[in-house]
Formats: sequence, C-alpha cells, structure tokens
Amino acid sequence: MPTYRFPPAQLRGHFFLAAGGVLLALGLPAILAAIIPTPGPEAEEVVLSPPGFDWEIPVPDLYCTPNADAMAMQAWDCGQVLVQLTALEDLSDSEEDTAARRAVRGYSMGDTSEAEIFHEGDALALYDDPSGTLVLSRDGEGADAKVDYMVILSSSSPAQTFATGERIWHAFGHANLPWHEKMVVGS
Repeated sequence: MPTYRFPPAQLRGHFFLAAGGVLLALGLPAILAAIIPTPGPEAEEVVLSPPGFDWEIPVPDLYCTPNADAMAMQAWDCGQVLVQLTALEDLSDSEEDTAARRAVRGYSMGDTSEAEIFHEGDALALYDDPSGTLVLSRDGEGADAKVDYMVILSSSSPAQTFATGERIWHAFGHANLPWHEKMVVGS
C-alpha cells in the first residue's frame, strides 16, 4: 500500500529576509526624502565680477540667490527681479548705446528698444517700458578700462526693477536714476 509522505520543510525565512532587505533598501531613500526638507539656494551679496576679469563692483545691501539658468555671465534672482551681468570689451560710446538697445532684445526677449538713453559720467541707463527692462552700463577702470559692465534687470514690476536698479546705480558711484521720482517715489 502506498504511503503519503509530507514534503520536506521549506525555508521560507530566507525569502522573507531577502524581500525585507530589498524593501528597506528601496524604501529608505523615499522615506528620508519625505522627512528631510530640500534646502533652497542661499542668498548671497551681489558682487558684479564676471569670470575672466579682475574688476569687481560690490552692491551693498543687495542679497539675492544665484541663477545658473540665465544666459548672461552672472545672474541673480532678487525677489521678482532677474539681474543679469555681462561684460563687453572695446566698445565706443555709440556701440555701447547700440549694445544697450540690443540687450533689451536679447536678454528680455523684447523688441530692439527705441527708448531714450541717459548718460551720466562713465555710465548709462536705458529703461524700456514695453518689456519692463532696465539696462545699466558702466565703463571699466584701471587694467579693465576697455571693459564695460552691462547689467540687465527685468521684472513684471517696474517699481521693484527700479528699486533694485537704484542700488546697482549707486554702486556704480552715481546719484539717483533719472526715472527715480516717477518709478520709486511715485509708486
């Protein structure tokens, strides 16, 4: 007469141990990512100093987060205002005016500006109202005398653009922007 035999005991403990290890290895990073907050970029003092040049202009009391996504040599997000810096070499005064107009088109994706350019000493300012772009430019000094720093500020808020632009204009060593009364005080 045939007899029935029970199969040998299977070691299921090893399977559950291995499965638990895999779940722990895959689940732990997801749990840690949910618990630990992702740090945001830290604000830093804005210092206008593009790579490759020894000349720098610190902007006192202007702290912004660096922006690596912009097209310019250096860029910062200052609240709603995007500040971009580029350096141009060997420009005459008329070429500098043309470069400022083209900066409006190139950096703010607007049309070539027909706005009036304000000159004061070694600097110029241009505000293009349709695109909400303020362009500030300053001639270089010393070994970098042939270098012009061009700062492009763009925002949907003209008041914030001018408030940030005023700080940079003062760092250039000048008094208030020509549109100061209208844009900063009057808003």
